[in-house]
Parts: sequence; C-alpha cells; structure tokens
Amino acid sequence: MFSLETATPEERELVKQLEARSVYLLSMREHGSKELKRKLLEKFSETENRPSLVDFVIKTCQKNGWLSDERFVEVSVRHGIEKGHGPYKIRQTLQQRTDASDLIEAYLAMDDSDWADIAKEALEKKYGDANKPKEMKEQARRMRFLQSRGFSQSQIWKAMR
Repeated sequence: MFSLETATPEERELVKQLEARSVYLLSMREHGSKELKRKLLEKFSETENRPSLVDFVIKTCQKNGWLSDERFVEVSVRHGIEKGHGPYKIRQTLQQRTDASDLIEAYLAMDDSDWADIAKEALEKKYGDANKPKEMKEQARRMRFLQSRGFSQSQIWKAMR
C-alpha cells in the first residue's frame, strides 16, 4: 500500500499531478471510480508499474468528497431517464464506469410500469404518438427502436398499448 510518508520525491510529484488531473476531470462532470482510474492510467503511463499511486489518489478524492460513486450513479440514472433510455442501456453504461453494482441496482429499481411510461414518452417524442401501429412493419420498427434504447419486451408492450 502506498503512503506519502515513505514516498520518494518523484512519487510525491506524480501524486500531485494525478490529483490535479483528477480534480480537473471531476470539475467537468461526475465520474465513476472505475472510469477515473482508467483515465488516469491512460494519461500517466508512468503509473503502469505503480497502480497503487492511482488507487491512493482515488481514495483521497473519495475521502475529500470530490468523487462519489453514489452521486455518479444517481446523476447518470437521472440523465439516462431524461434521454429516454431504458434500464438495460443505463445499467450497461454504468457497469463500464463504476464497480458499484449494488448502487446501480438500487437506483434502477423501478416498477415495470414506470419504465413503460418512460418508453411511451420516448415513442411519443420520436413518432408523435405511442399507439400500437396497425402495420406489422411499423410496429416492428418501433419495437426495435425501444429495444435499442434498453427497454425489455414487457416494458415495450406496456408502452405500446
């Protein structure tokens, strides 16, 4: 485990640079810890052999309240819902950016009818109405649209009634 007390001057300087970059990234938008770690490792190739430095900076950011997976998940779920995305798409995006799967499940735990309402709004926004079309081809097109947005079959059928 890394400690500032036993760090070399080069490591201390690198920690300062990592922390500055973290603050810069977090000032732009919320990040998940997994996403921030990936970005720091990509930017600072010298941390390749010393990932404990990045872990130390991540923990420092969390301790100072700059980085919060719960806040990130909450904001991301709200943003996904506003964009008309379903639970599968939101979950997939979040799993790529954070390891807090318990938080993801907690924030996505909504009733199917609530997700169907969001799907219905997405249909109305794109097609002008959410009624089930008479033509099978058009019905299939709308169903594919909602599937691509991350809604389940049951949510899609509820939305198209």
